[in-house]
Amino acid sequence: MKGNCFRILSLDGGGAWALIQVRALQKLYGTDARGHEVLKDFQLVAANSGGSLVLGGLIENLTLHEIDNLFQNPTRRSSIFSPLGGLSGFGDDVLEKVCGLGPKYSTTHKLYGIQAALPRFGTTPLDGLPRTLDNNAAWPRFLIPAFDYDLRRAMFFRSDAQSVANNMAYLGEPTVAEAIHASTNAPINYFNQPATFRSSPKYASHRYWDGAVAGYNNPVLAAVLEVLANQQRYATSVQQIVALSIGTGNTALPLPEPLVPPIQAADGGLVLHPQDSKLTADIRILSQSILSDPPDAATYAAHLALGGSGCCAPSAPVSGHVVRMNPLIRPCYSPGNWNLPPNLSATEFTDLVNLDMDAVEPRQIALINRFCDLWLADDVPNQAIRADERFQTLIGQCKFSAASAAWQSIGVTAGCGNAPTTDQAPDAGAPTAAQAQPVEATQ
Repeated sequence: MKGNCFRILSLDGGGAWALIQVRALQKLYGTDARGHEVLKDFQLVAANSGGSLVLGGLIENLTLHEIDNLFQNPTRRSSIFSPLGGLSGFGDDVLEKVCGLGPKYSTTHKLYGIQAALPRFGTTPLDGLPRTLDNNAAWPRFLIPAFDYDLRRAMFFRSDAQSVANNMAYLGEPTVAEAIHASTNAPINYFNQPATFRSSPKYASHRYWDGAVAGYNNPVLAAVLEVLANQQRYATSVQQIVALSIGTGNTALPLPEPLVPPIQAADGGLVLHPQDSKLTADIRILSQSILSDPPDAATYAAHLALGGSGCCAPSAPVSGHVVRMNPLIRPCYSPGNWNLPPNLSATEFTDLVNLDMDAVEPRQIALINRFCDLWLADDVPNQAIRADERFQTLIGQCKFSAASAAWQSIGVTAGCGNAPTTDQAPDAGAPTAAQAQPVEATQ
């Protein structure tokens, strides 16, 4: 434990967009740092969907470059997003044609792809991992959400089976690969059937969808509550808990409503145009919304749960025990106008807004990489924990470099001991701890 902090790493879902998380970790730890080097810095790691694939690579002790290759390499991507062959049933086929929805990928083949990517630990029960990491540091605890299709409720797979928050301990824990399989199983427009397996030989199989269905696409709040429930067992307190929450990119567009002063050019694909409410549109929107995380939902709740301030102003943004790293596809505000982020073209902006989470084509991956490049260079804004209607940061950091600096110094700023360090110094030009709270004057 660095200083006296209990450190949480939380990884959002987001399909192939999870490459953004890997690249953020590379900025913090170095391109070829191994998974166990990253894991030794945390006491609990929570991950959903695409983030759980990243977690699997960390558990497997792959280098961050090798984990990145799981998303960058077309062959590796297709082992997870394996195209679905055959025809749907008649009723499903009609619904798919009417609504423009329907599964595209094989659930069964996805499990095989995950197992192939994790030959060392994929078949190990989640609560049966070795006592120590390869570097002899203690394993962190793991928390992976899913949605139980039959019980119609959230299910959390834990490496700490004795957690006082575990009310389903009788089921046992699945293997690492099975837990990731359940958590990555996005429904309706992605995979064709629930992930099915037995967590215990004594009980019947359960069926699972992605943890996003249960509202845990961003699992940081679940992770914070897990630690709060186990404070005595984990020998920590609310004052000592800090969390790094890394996303996979979100879209935040303003509505075309007049502001003061009025917006003069709030169009050109930079605003959100409400659609007519009808059954086919509603089904499509709701099926996609389960994979979305509002800009300040889970992270804001986690911030408050850890004693953070709920009141702030754009002129003096505040931080707390939660650091959020996540690029936003959103316009930047200047007096009377919305503008494109620096160095991002109108075509690229529109393509990013419309790009689904199951990006599998090389040109789509290239676009996500470019978006990530701009975020890491501070040209694309970082997601605030709380922002106002013009996206000015109220809580959190408006740039990646500021979020990185805030995480580097959080042991001091949170008042729980020595500042945490990493094996790699921050990038040249990254702000110091004193500069970690810039005012977002033009965004």
